[in-house]
Amino acid sequence: MGGPVVVFDTETTGAGAGDRVVSLGAVRLDAALEPEATLHLAFAPGIRCHWGAIRVHGMSDAFLARHPPFAAHAEEIAGFFAGCAAAAHNLPFDRRMLGGEFARLDRPLPWAEAHCTLALWRRARPGQRAGLAQAAAACGLAREGALHGALEDAWLAAQLLRTLHGLPPVPMRLHGITNGPAEGLSEEIAA
Repeated sequence: MGGPVVVFDTETTGAGAGDRVVSLGAVRLDAALEPEATLHLAFAPGIRCHWGAIRVHGMSDAFLARHPPFAAHAEEIAGFFAGCAAAAHNLPFDRRMLGGEFARLDRPLPWAEAHCTLALWRRARPGQRAGLAQAAAACGLAREGALHGALEDAWLAAQLLRTLHGLPPVPMRLHGITNGPAEGLSEEIAA
C-alpha cells in the first residue's frame, strides 16, 4: 500500500440505496501498518433503522436520535482520512454507504485509493471462508460480543490487513462512541 491507510467499518439503517450510516469506526495505520489513531462515532440518521439492522448492531432509533447527524462530523471524518488509502472488509458496501453520506453533502470521498480486505483475503486464502468473523477466527481473533460494532469490526479488518502483510496482531484499542451519550446503549438494544 505504501502509505498510511484508514481501515473503516460502518453500521447502517439497512442495506438499501436510501439507507444511512448510523455508526463509523476507523483505525488509522501508518505506512508500516502500525496503529496510529481511532475514530468511533454514531449519528442520528433521520430515518428509522430496519429491524434487521438493529439486530446486527443493537442501536435503537431512540439511542441514535440522541446523537448529531453525520453532517456535524463530516469535516472531522474527512480530516481523519486525510486523503490516505482506505480499506474495509466488503469495501463495496462500506464505500457505498459512507460515500453516500459525503455525496449528500456535496463533498468528495475523503480517501484516495481503496482496498477490500475481503477480496484480498479471498485472493490470499482461496477456498477459505472470507467473512469477517471467519477470517478473523483463522487469525485467532474474534469479536468480544455478539453484536457488530463499527470500531471493533474496523480493528478486525485492520488485523486481517496486517496478517496479509505478514505482521502479527496488535492489541485492539476499543472504546465507546465519542460523540454522544455513552450511557444507555445496553437499555437501547431491541428485543
